[in-house]
Amino acid sequence: MKNRYILIILILLIVAGTLFFVLNDSSEEEAAVRAFYPEAKKVTLIKGFDDLYGSLYYPAVKRAYDIDGKTCAYVVSCVGYNGPIEVLAAIDKNDCLIGIQILNHEESMDYAEHIEKDWFLNRFKNLPINKYLNLVVLDKENPEDIVQVTGATISSQAVVNAVNAAIGHYHYWNYNIQMAKVPDVVPQEMWQQDINSFAINWDDGSIRIDTDEIKEYDQLEMDVTIINTTGTETDMHVVGPTLLDVLEKEGIDLNEYAGIGVTGRDGYYTMIDKEKLTVNDIILTWKVDGKIIKDEEKPIRISVPLELGPYWVKMVSNIDLYKEISPKDIEKVHMFNPLTEDIEPYYYEYYGSKDKSFEIGKILAKFEEVDEKGFFTMAATDGLLKNETISLVRQRYFLKVEGDNAPMNIAPKFKLGMNVKHMTHFSTTKDAVIFPEKMIEVVRTKPIMDSEGMLLEDVLLVAGMRWDEKDSFTALNRNEEKIELTTEDMLKCYLIYEDGQVSLYKDKEIMTGLLRIEKK
Repeated sequence: MKNRYILIILILLIVAGTLFFVLNDSSEEEAAVRAFYPEAKKVTLIKGFDDLYGSLYYPAVKRAYDIDGKTCAYVVSCVGYNGPIEVLAAIDKNDCLIGIQILNHEESMDYAEHIEKDWFLNRFKNLPINKYLNLVVLDKENPEDIVQVTGATISSQAVVNAVNAAIGHYHYWNYNIQMAKVPDVVPQEMWQQDINSFAINWDDGSIRIDTDEIKEYDQLEMDVTIINTTGTETDMHVVGPTLLDVLEKEGIDLNEYAGIGVTGRDGYYTMIDKEKLTVNDIILTWKVDGKIIKDEEKPIRISVPLELGPYWVKMVSNIDLYKEISPKDIEKVHMFNPLTEDIEPYYYEYYGSKDKSFEIGKILAKFEEVDEKGFFTMAATDGLLKNETISLVRQRYFLKVEGDNAPMNIAPKFKLGMNVKHMTHFSTTKDAVIFPEKMIEVVRTKPIMDSEGMLLEDVLLVAGMRWDEKDSFTALNRNEEKIELTTEDMLKCYLIYEDGQVSLYKDKEIMTGLLRIEKK
């Protein structure tokens, strides 16, 4: 009898606890709804909300609230990268989206923490709902456009799908208007296909390796530290074969190649040149800290122990081997400001900050010759040197020149921390462009009058220009004036950067408004 009473008490406690959490969750949800309708007299959760048409066409809709007699607020859930993203979408009686709130989600903080930030949520405020919302990468051209979170396409699309489901159901429920079906999962094609295999490609061949096969190669275990350009450090114990060993099994000698390009399923790309391949083990990592990597990092991730975070690519889809990469022979070193003064800037919104930027493709168009087989190289004050293919950077890559970490490369697929920040210069095979305000941090200087002068020889060497004694140089300015310089002059000349322009000094100021230095 005593045991029966104990059992009954336990059941009552469980029921009471369950009711407490359910009621507590519902009261918090109702409070979130009321926050969107501060003047509402009555907010009521609709009972018996199930509807055949609604469940078939808008399966993401889970609950709805009546606001003073009209169904206006929806709780919707759409599957993102890791799992459901639950969204509260609030619509006013004038058929306008008031805004949204993320109630719950299972996305990793590393992947999509920014979907909860105000600057992203604000994109859903006061929008007309006569059309479904449309996810766009960069530019908002129409009222229904929503600019995605950089580096989080899947999560962004899941939120848009959830809101669209609310919009569709709102029109159907209140006006009997049937809009198009809205899925509660993101279309498969947005995932960029296979999470279970990756390809290694070379000129006359290719292999595809799946997540089981990768375990059959000789395994390297190593303690490594990834350092992102935001300064964060993460220690990891990684397991996986080296790219060198995998290729050897296929009869391919990695040492015969000039570099590799690594692409992730999210579109992120990096190039690793022969110098870095020589000193690094490129580890095709499938296990981290004793656990198989998560789906959001599959099929493998690249670990490059001696390099900074931008070289560590997650969810690798392709590794491309380059037999030939055109060598650099820098003939012109340009000053950034005058080179770009006639290019229309783009005010790029990146992680909540909208800053002046320039499209790299428009800068490349200013050069006389751009070798498509060459590197686009970016260098930073912290020593990071990152190469990309010319064809890739032409496609909507930008240089942010104002705001935090500027100058910095940005693109729709670049997650914060994978950028080259505080850039000193960038270059193609023939042209280099310097940011004098950052270059001064990595070259020899000396006081000149009330300013700090940068030794011209150091500036040109850091920018990648090389010469011998027979070479000579020409300095050109905005007024189309020219000054000829010898290799001996280089050791006596300094650059002064003030008020956005560069002056050339040799004992005294000999040229203002410097445009570039050319090697003859």
